[in-house]
Amino acid sequence: MLKAKAKFASLVMACTMVFSVVGMVFQPAAKVSAADASGTTASISDILKNQRPDGGWKKDYKETSGEWAKSTIDNKATYSEIRRLAKEFKKTNDPRYSAAAIKGINFLLNMQYSNGGWPQVYQSSGYHKHITFNDDAMINVMYMLDEIGARKGDFSFIDSSLADRSKKSVDKGVDAILNTQVVANGKLTAWGQQHDSISLKPAGARIYEVPSLSAGESSTIVKFLKTRPSNSKIKASIQAAEAWFNKVQITGYKYVRENGDSQLVADSGAAPIWARFYEIGTDKPIFVGRDGVVKYKLSEIDKERRGGYAWYGNWPSKI
Repeated sequence: MLKAKAKFASLVMACTMVFSVVGMVFQPAAKVSAADASGTTASISDILKNQRPDGGWKKDYKETSGEWAKSTIDNKATYSEIRRLAKEFKKTNDPRYSAAAIKGINFLLNMQYSNGGWPQVYQSSGYHKHITFNDDAMINVMYMLDEIGARKGDFSFIDSSLADRSKKSVDKGVDAILNTQVVANGKLTAWGQQHDSISLKPAGARIYEVPSLSAGESSTIVKFLKTRPSNSKIKASIQAAEAWFNKVQITGYKYVRENGDSQLVADSGAAPIWARFYEIGTDKPIFVGRDGVVKYKLSEIDKERRGGYAWYGNWPSKI
């Protein structure tokens, strides 16, 4: 959780109350949310102060123990700090900011697995060590390293050696993306929210996040692949994913969240939507509550999870 100012927290609470009264039809996720890491809003001095010895940052600067007290790329952590430091250096030419940014970049390069993937948390255990596409963590790191490799924008101060290492890191990341795309029934499909760092197969995380195909994260992956120089493997990957999106889209319904709950409502004029998770092999939308049991209808899981998680979205429509 990020450090929230009282005024901001009050605003969030007020908005939540309004939405609970009038209801809310699915909208694309905002760029900033209450779950974002401390570094997205912390002062520059706090960013410098909270950089860890390994070069990364914690998600919540106040955390003192456990996995979340380690450096991470979850919820925009670490790459947000690096971007803000680079921007501040360009504005002030203060070497403290460039040094901290470079240390952070080196951390991300060291954090990357030899197979090209990035874990959610550095030197971690459990699901935190999986290759993590969830919340676009790995892809956002790759977008930034691509800018660093090109010495673009705020990263023009980066030397050629670090730029070259960043380029190679992105290339390895693309290999990981291609190698983790799931083959089901003999066909390339999409990706999971996270993949085992050894087998590269889709893996589970929290109890309600079982191994599956994820429309949201897969959409971000395809968007990134479209920024790469095309070759036969990348072209085949994109085409297969887009064919899968077309196959599993849901029409004639809109997704409504209201009063702490959510449901599909028939609407012949609604734009296509996609389920958050699809069962591998059957492509059936799946839903899981805190009991960890897979269900095939949203109405069959507990209300707390129905209302507390975005089970449908329009992610592929933005590609």
